[in-house]
Amino acid sequence: MKLFKSIFPYSLAAIFALVTMAPAEALTLDQARELYKAGKYAEAAPVFKAQLKRRPNDGSLNHWYGVCLFHEKKYAEAEKYLKVGVKRKVLESPHFLGDVYMAQYRFDDAAASYQDYIDALEKNKKQVPDSVTEAIARARKAKLMLNHVEQVQVIDSLIVDADSFFEHFKMTPESGRIGTAETLDVAIPDSTIGYMPQRGDKVFFGMPVEGKGYELCAMNKLTDGRWSRITPLPEGVNTTRNEAYPFFLNDGVTLYYASNGEGSIGGYDIFITRLNLENNTYLKPENVGMPFNSIYNDYMMAVDEMLNIGWFVSNREQIPGKVTIYLFIPNSSKQTYDLDEIKTDIKSLALIRSIRDSWPEGADYTDLLQQLNDIQEAQVVKRPDFVFAICNGVHYTSLDQFTSAEARNLYIKANEARKHIAQLESKVAELRPQYTQSQGTTRQRLSAEIGSLESQLLSLYPQPGEYENQARKAELDALQKRR
Repeated sequence: MKLFKSIFPYSLAAIFALVTMAPAEALTLDQARELYKAGKYAEAAPVFKAQLKRRPNDGSLNHWYGVCLFHEKKYAEAEKYLKVGVKRKVLESPHFLGDVYMAQYRFDDAAASYQDYIDALEKNKKQVPDSVTEAIARARKAKLMLNHVEQVQVIDSLIVDADSFFEHFKMTPESGRIGTAETLDVAIPDSTIGYMPQRGDKVFFGMPVEGKGYELCAMNKLTDGRWSRITPLPEGVNTTRNEAYPFFLNDGVTLYYASNGEGSIGGYDIFITRLNLENNTYLKPENVGMPFNSIYNDYMMAVDEMLNIGWFVSNREQIPGKVTIYLFIPNSSKQTYDLDEIKTDIKSLALIRSIRDSWPEGADYTDLLQQLNDIQEAQVVKRPDFVFAICNGVHYTSLDQFTSAEARNLYIKANEARKHIAQLESKVAELRPQYTQSQGTTRQRLSAEIGSLESQLLSLYPQPGEYENQARKAELDALQKRR
């Protein structure tokens, strides 16, 4: 056993391999603790459980097992063991007990438990992380939200892959499109989801920015078919945290987006704001509240004003890699549940555990859902692939219009160069925060990598324009020869 312990720091994989071959009782407590530290809670839990039979009052064992149960989403069981950890003065137990209460929507208990954790830290003369005071604020805000859950009709739900949820937003053309760089055919970062209004002359998306996480940005399509440089949205929405998943109503000023910054009760929350056209700034964003938001990640709210149907995405109570898309009927004005009159548990309504509980008596959404399903790709208004000016009054909107094969290939090269530039810019933006937070050889490596990328960008920036000028000349020459 001493040999196993001595080689462990150099071969964590060896323990994981052993776990798959040996029963839980064959693992030692030290091995289970290392698995616990590595986040392998399911593998470590049986060892802690077995040890607890012999030492039921051991504070550390109760804490470790309670944390494992928490990560397995067995909240009621986790509470029992973490309470023992609290009683036995295990420093971290109040923190995790607060997380358990949050998951159960017991927000007053959560705030009290987080405060107990702060008190324990101060008693032990340890620094109180900002994240704990923020957790108390989230718990208190969530309590207020739970008392004002919006009475909204959720008409359907669909569990889908998180990476491709946007494929299931079947909106009418008037509501625009949601998608990736590939599906929208525009050079936005590969790591983000963009929104393009019906006219196709703008695109909005979350952009990774050094020192700020993701912030909401936009690009405009120029008259020659090229896209402008990426610019952040006007003042009022972006913070030092993450803002992403934008969607505009048809008025062009009402914006839904997701943020995990101030005002969020856990992960991403959905916010609404409006553009003040007088000074080109956004009004103070408002959290849209429950049931749209939860202690989990909630994002990408979109509303089809032609059909009066809305969508939003949530990973509440879902396995990793999956999300739920909820379809709802937007209210013209916010109406909340009367807590004295409802028969259903308000926590269930807030979490949308049953969509039928949100339906009024006699509701039937068959026709509305069928109307939604009838939206086919063929109904989508054909948008031009691009707009490329050849000469005064002559603009090409598809590759088929090129007379010259050379000109067509040069124009394709221009677009490929532009996409390559966007990819490199995105990579640089991702590396810069890592550089500022790193030290030693890692910082040197990142500095060299960023420098190399920036050198590549300097040589690439002129290429799209040069290729387009060459394409334009080749096409004009071809047209002249045909006359």
